[in-house]
Amino acid sequence: MGKTLQVIADRAYDKDRSYRPGELVEGRFADLTNPPGIVALKLYELMFRAAGAALAEDRWHTLDLAAIKAEAGIKNLTKRELVDLFKELSGAVMEYQSGTKIVVGSLLAIAEIETDDGPVVARWKFGEAFRHIAQGSDYWAIIDRSTALSMTSRYAMRLHEMIALRANLSHKASETFTLLDLRARLGVPKGKLERWDMLNRKAIQPAINEVNRISRFAVSAVPKKRGRIVVGVEIFWSVRTHDTEIEGEPVPSRPSLSVIPPEDTSSEAPKASRTRAVRKPVSDTATSAKPRQRSKADAAPQPLAVFPSEGSLHYTAWAEPARRQLPQPTPDLAVVADAFRRWAKGRKMALDHRDILQIFETWCAKYQVRK
Repeated sequence: MGKTLQVIADRAYDKDRSYRPGELVEGRFADLTNPPGIVALKLYELMFRAAGAALAEDRWHTLDLAAIKAEAGIKNLTKRELVDLFKELSGAVMEYQSGTKIVVGSLLAIAEIETDDGPVVARWKFGEAFRHIAQGSDYWAIIDRSTALSMTSRYAMRLHEMIALRANLSHKASETFTLLDLRARLGVPKGKLERWDMLNRKAIQPAINEVNRISRFAVSAVPKKRGRIVVGVEIFWSVRTHDTEIEGEPVPSRPSLSVIPPEDTSSEAPKASRTRAVRKPVSDTATSAKPRQRSKADAAPQPLAVFPSEGSLHYTAWAEPARRQLPQPTPDLAVVADAFRRWAKGRKMALDHRDILQIFETWCAKYQVRK
């Protein structure tokens, strides 16, 4: 058994994170016409959690529909929709790198959904290639579950997993991917977004924006060209140190880079080059310098005028007042956020009420964890 399964077993108590075998995160969709959508990938996350350290075993795993519906970010699924999601996952053929070999296999070997009256229960077995890879895994990604379940696109979900795997590497803070490799990692359907400008505008930029907006990572990217043709993308990442940075600027120790707008990078119809101001990359000596010290004014969070309409508070500026007022130990912030939205809706109170912060803090002070 590899180290990853032991880590998953040892940290089963951690409800806020899941520990994913790195080899599985690095998997690529094998040129699929219809790769799994965002809801199917969220179900996949719940299946990982339900299987725990037994995910490499040739055995049935179970998950009931009520437990799926209780998760933030998952819509109110019907039995028929659950069947369709398992069909999406069953049809996903992945390519995994295992030593010197490329292993090809399906995510699932079989799945069953109980059709008798009573609670809807799903059972499944993971595919043989999946289990083989998981069994020997020695490195892993730490996935923030509330962030993953808050994602709204397949591309953002996959990019978040890629960065989570690389975030703690001490020797690198960027990696270059060919366009073909990046398309396979993100799950771009076969025959779609084949032009660079479309891939950039429809997949890469939205994924980067969403990861920057709701995760603990700061991500940016620049295209790599051969002549005038874009042949790859270099992705930069860093880990933000506290919640208030998430809606702010990137960490100052990284170059502020973004993908060049699509109208200037189409490889099919290149335009005359323009003079553009480019921030110089950080030099080797600059990376060791201390970052600019923030003043008290810099550190002060922006006014919290609108309560988030969806998702967890875990990596938002609302997490700090929540933790300050909620009973200890701090309950799951995704559950707290959903409860407050229901409370506000029941009172027909807008989430941008002028006193929303004060109302939320008072509500948190009276919050009681259901046993």
